[in-house]
Amino acid sequence: MDHLEPQLIPHRAQGRPLVGRAAQLARLTDTAAQARSEFRLVEVVGEPGMGKSRLLAEFTASRPALRGRAAAQERDVPFAPLVDALVDQVDASLADRLSEPEAQLLAAVFPVLSKKPVTEVPRARLYRAVRSLLRALAVAPTVVVLDDMHWADESTVELIDYLVRHPLPAPVLLVVAYRPHQVSFRLSKALAEHAVRVDLGPLSAADAHQLLGPALSQHMRDRLYEESGGNPFYLDTLARTRTQDDRVELPEAARATLAAELAGLAQPEALVARSAAVVGDTFEPALIAHVAEVSEHVVLQAFDDLVARDVLREVEGSGRFRFRHSLVRQVAYDSAAAGWRHGAHARIAAYLAKVGAPAARRAEHVLKSAKYGDQTAVDTLTAAARAVATHQPALAAAWFEAALHLAVDDDIKVRTELAFCQGISGRIMPALETFGTALRALPPDDRAWAASFASLLAHLRGEYDWARLLLTAELNRQPDPDSDAAAPLRLQLVLDAALRGDIQAAKPFLDAAPSDDRNRWTVPFAALDAYIKAADGNRFAAVPVVLAAARLVDASDDDEFLRWLPAIHMLCWAEVLIGEHRLALRHFTKSVTLARDNGHLYFMPQLLHGQAFAYVVAGRTADGLAAADEALEATHPQVGSRGVLMGVWCQLNSWRGQHPSAIRAGRRAIAKIGSGNPMFAALARNQLLLAQVHAGNYAAAVDEMLAAGGPELSAIDPFNRLISFFLLARAEALRGDHTAARQWAERAGRLADERLDLDLVFLDLAWAYADSDADKALTAAAAAERIGMPLWEATARLLAGTCLARDGHRDQALRELQVAAAIFNVSEATELHAAAVREQRRLGVRVPHTGALANTLSPRELDVAELVCAGSTNQQIAEKLVLSVRTVETHLTHIFAKLGVTNRAGVARVLASQSED
Repeated sequence: MDHLEPQLIPHRAQGRPLVGRAAQLARLTDTAAQARSEFRLVEVVGEPGMGKSRLLAEFTASRPALRGRAAAQERDVPFAPLVDALVDQVDASLADRLSEPEAQLLAAVFPVLSKKPVTEVPRARLYRAVRSLLRALAVAPTVVVLDDMHWADESTVELIDYLVRHPLPAPVLLVVAYRPHQVSFRLSKALAEHAVRVDLGPLSAADAHQLLGPALSQHMRDRLYEESGGNPFYLDTLARTRTQDDRVELPEAARATLAAELAGLAQPEALVARSAAVVGDTFEPALIAHVAEVSEHVVLQAFDDLVARDVLREVEGSGRFRFRHSLVRQVAYDSAAAGWRHGAHARIAAYLAKVGAPAARRAEHVLKSAKYGDQTAVDTLTAAARAVATHQPALAAAWFEAALHLAVDDDIKVRTELAFCQGISGRIMPALETFGTALRALPPDDRAWAASFASLLAHLRGEYDWARLLLTAELNRQPDPDSDAAAPLRLQLVLDAALRGDIQAAKPFLDAAPSDDRNRWTVPFAALDAYIKAADGNRFAAVPVVLAAARLVDASDDDEFLRWLPAIHMLCWAEVLIGEHRLALRHFTKSVTLARDNGHLYFMPQLLHGQAFAYVVAGRTADGLAAADEALEATHPQVGSRGVLMGVWCQLNSWRGQHPSAIRAGRRAIAKIGSGNPMFAALARNQLLLAQVHAGNYAAAVDEMLAAGGPELSAIDPFNRLISFFLLARAEALRGDHTAARQWAERAGRLADERLDLDLVFLDLAWAYADSDADKALTAAAAAERIGMPLWEATARLLAGTCLARDGHRDQALRELQVAAAIFNVSEATELHAAAVREQRRLGVRVPHTGALANTLSPRELDVAELVCAGSTNQQIAEKLVLSVRTVETHLTHIFAKLGVTNRAGVARVLASQSED
């Protein structure tokens, strides 16, 4: 079998399906059916690790098969893979079905057939004898599988060529699997025109996600998929790879597999491969010759062999080469002796310095070969770190740290730059420790920036009191607290207050905010001022301020955007507060994208929380869950921001109908946030209230909210209070107390600003539920549609459709219900979608299945699956759908693979669990 076999892919013996290969398996199955009456030939083609052997194991698990494989160490053994496949089937009794000359010819390969083997035989006669042997074995339809045929010996290749030209007059299926870059030209040419070709390409993203499983976040699955290129072996290996002390530790089985491939290299090729691994991702022959200390001619000859073995590949159009995959490079690098690697890095560093390469190009090699006290190395690493600090802060931190270790004297400027890069890259605790050292030695004029960023990092760690104390102490040291020099401290004091929800504490520091558009502090101060004004109560008056700040942000280049991520994050929440949801989602998404692409991970959980919230408002619940999942993965369990993430997790799962998990998450969010941020605490209570209402726990929803804030909810900020009043009106109406619902709607009316569409959504919905009023529900739906709140639009249309149906307006009711169902379906709000479908069916409309299965199975596969559930046999299904039985069997193979089941009962179980009635 192919050694590059993805261990993560479950084997059939474990009761799990093959992932992402349903079409290839079906093609093999169809060809096997044809081979019941005639000879058929199949070639299974895929790069290393694509799962050829895994596919063949799945294929042969359901039918008898003779399996053999070629091996690199047996390339000089005639017919090695064929002997491997047939050795247990060939015995003395088989000689009776062969002529005596044939048995004597074959005895050279299978000695058991004759005691008088012929020693020198023309190859054509021997191939005819092997053909007769295969025919004699084929007393019934026979499957012969020859794997790893890129290693096949010349005799076996010629035999395949012979069988192509002289097909067996017997029901035999011959399956040949190989790697396309390493197979002999003669074998590929022989198969090209006569074999059924089954190609194994990269897995799709969906298949890769299924393979990795739900234990990893979607972001992690996406990253692994991109790094693996969809190759199952690489995907599995990368998922199991760990990094410790800056050293990559591959899974032992994967390392052994790749090392075995490299172990077969001759000494010159092995030396060149190790040298290439030290040089980098791509390389040219001249540099490899310098590192390996051999001539360029030797390198080129080695490249020929390494490319033929598919260890290296050409970088098209560049004259450079690369390893097949970074994992192959890693194993080649690790195979070199440590002392030799040190010298190789030193030679590369010297060569690159001689040709004038920039510091960032030399730094990796200087880092791995420099000596203590080498000031040239220190200068190189420092210059390289400064060159990449904005876009690769983690790498810059590593180089700054190395420079400090190599330097004889401590450089406080470099140490401060190290602290910034550590913090920006998400290493908050090491950054705080480094800042602690740096702040004691920095002169007063250089302390403001360092103190402000250290304070932000402390806040992100939950050390709120220390963060504020540091800021106020540093501001008091400033000769002029209103100067530009003190601007970082004032800005951070506003941000600190905003993050804590203490709006009043932020206002004094905004008075000295710059008003000149050319001032570098204008953008962050404008963003924070917009948030403070929006959160302070009069959101309508804040609209022009928020939109003006948004224009400033949009005019900023990416580097400036990155510099002010925390302030822009607060602007996004201001956009949410005034109902500019599309703008908020755009800014949250740009923030997340730039932060992720440039390694600015320190504020990533907060940005992802905002993006997840914006996604749920936009009805993109799957995207919201992915963002929340990534944020939770990146957040320390003890940090307070984890509470707000649990709140949005509650909200997302509530819309998706996952009520128990939503309610648990909501309660955990409230407990985690505590009194740390009143606005986010109120938001979390509303998220739990929504989950209780969606779950039908109306009495509990009302009781818990009243227990938290009394009938007026006076402790809650006006915006969240408006949403609370609406949800309470909805809960009371749904449990039948319309009088209480009207009281909550009246309270909402006293808070709402009807000049804001956002307020109209919740106010009109409150009255729509309280009075069962279709018109109010429709005005709420229109407002929600205008500002991009599809889930609330669908909620309003569902209510409107129900009320219209009750009042006898069937056609209008159906229109509203159909729109609601479509929105809920796209948003994956399955339970609410089912409710909209039920209301349509009550009006006598047959609604086709549009749930999750319709997105998984094709329309024809869904037809077959539903007939399976009805108990129909394959013959009955074929008759009802006017198909052949063989086509029905193919559809069933695809259905089993897509649904992750192994039999018809499993299909019935999955369809039953997806039923919408």
